[in-house]
Amino acid sequence: MILQALNDYYERKAAEPGSGIPPYGYGEKKISFCLILTKDGQLLQTVDLRTDYGRRAIPRLLAVPMLPFKKTAGIASNFTWGNTGYALGIDGKGKPERTGRTLEAFRSLHRGIANDSDDKGLHALVSFIENWTPDHFASIQQAEEVLDTNLVFRLEGDDGCFLHERPKIEKAWQAQYSRLAGMSPGYCMVTGQTATVCSLHPEISGVAGAQSSGALLVSFNEPAYESYGKSQSINAPVGERASFGYTTALNFLLRKGSRQRIRIGDATTVFWSERSTPAENLLAALFDPPEPEPKGDGTSLREDPTTTALVREVLQSAKAGKPVGSVDPYLDPDVRFFVLGLSPNNARLAVRFWNVSTFGQLVERVGRHFRDMDIERQYDSDPDYPPLPRLVLEMAPANKTSRGVERDRKRIPPLLAGALARSLLTGSLYPRTLFTGILGRIRADRIVNYLRAAILKACLVRNLGKEVPMSLDCERKDPAYRLGRLFALLEKAQKDATNPTATIRERYFGAASATPAAVFPQLLRLGQHHISKAESGEYIDRLISEVLDEVNVLPKHFSLEEQGLFTIGYYHQRNKPPFPKKGKKE
Repeated sequence: MILQALNDYYERKAAEPGSGIPPYGYGEKKISFCLILTKDGQLLQTVDLRTDYGRRAIPRLLAVPMLPFKKTAGIASNFTWGNTGYALGIDGKGKPERTGRTLEAFRSLHRGIANDSDDKGLHALVSFIENWTPDHFASIQQAEEVLDTNLVFRLEGDDGCFLHERPKIEKAWQAQYSRLAGMSPGYCMVTGQTATVCSLHPEISGVAGAQSSGALLVSFNEPAYESYGKSQSINAPVGERASFGYTTALNFLLRKGSRQRIRIGDATTVFWSERSTPAENLLAALFDPPEPEPKGDGTSLREDPTTTALVREVLQSAKAGKPVGSVDPYLDPDVRFFVLGLSPNNARLAVRFWNVSTFGQLVERVGRHFRDMDIERQYDSDPDYPPLPRLVLEMAPANKTSRGVERDRKRIPPLLAGALARSLLTGSLYPRTLFTGILGRIRADRIVNYLRAAILKACLVRNLGKEVPMSLDCERKDPAYRLGRLFALLEKAQKDATNPTATIRERYFGAASATPAAVFPQLLRLGQHHISKAESGEYIDRLISEVLDEVNVLPKHFSLEEQGLFTIGYYHQRNKPPFPKKGKKE
């Protein structure tokens, strides 16, 4: 299902003019220079394709012909492009014997394909490389900068069209690609048709934490995984065209700057639809909403004011329980969406989660998620719609430094991101480890913030069916909620009286939320001392009396559910007078 959906997406995008997805047999590579050739194969000009980025020039990404297998230490030439070692027979490694062989491989490949093609551009390239010798390299413009970079070619007069983009050359390469990729005819599990089956699938790039050279989604590298005498990926036969389609589609979704990709914990997540829809570029933003007033040049999703406004309008409508069609009639609620979460696993990729739903269903579930998490913000800078990646980050250990609070991403539970995303996508219960993990992090870090309080509220509402208010509820009589409020008042009295570097939260919060009877008598005695010195002591004392009116006996133990209510009571009370007004973070 996953490979089929990705292959269908590739076929759809390939049929769309200007979609930017590479054609069959092509892939994106970093290209620095272009050599302009005359029709008789003479070098006319060198063009720098790089763009300025700060103080350095960076190569341009172009869709160029790709080999259907991974290049290793051996010699394998690319078609109509390559580094200077192949295309010009010279590099900076000081191994003339090898560059002589790589140049000959470049010549041999182009001779063979040119024999079956009448394209003038291809014949001009063959003429150029047949007459070229590395001794001519010094005469090239910007020779020092050209050395060891990737080159493409263009025929004189073909403005805006490289050799590899000429229709006849593209067709000739696609025929060669099929010959190089295929092993034997077989049954393709993706298309259901007889096709040439490939033994090694192309690699996937762009998954956070995976090998920089790429990783495989489908692979068989040990005899233990093979059966019936079949080797490598013949055990799960996929036609070479379908293999190219699904990997190219996935690389396209994972590309830098993609609006259909976000990272949630260790899972890199991509979104796409079964047919073209404006919602395709919005769905990722619903899980990681942009700020209401984006800054920048408008080139990215998070800096596009129009997209930002539409995303927030959809979120407001979803949170209020309204159908998505009420926001924009072009946002079809019935179009099917596919969501795929991938995580690195050595040289392979692991599927963290896979979900198929309609756009309307996904928006409805996102709206329910934000309703469950709706709680009063601690600071004005806190997000109205907490991004899913930031919620997962709250499970990482937090360390206070001079630069603020830093978190160790590597210590986030590896399965949590997938489990949390799955609960949001399907509308199911939140993972139990989310609730217990946040309580554990609060005890360890002694940090109770907006995001952690929102997570606890959501878990209590959805998983346990509790009614939890958005802001302070002075009428609520739960002992856990009331004692959480009491702890906040005692901490406030301490701050007003002594302005300590560390408050009672750092020392007693964990014990007070779990075993209140053992801790609160001591805190109340200490609190009376602080109240007598605090400027607002009389007011705090009156609030403490009101809180304790409904607490007849201090409980010996609180369950995990009650510890969550204790924390929310503490958070609610801390956000109300006589506490500081909300503003910038302290």
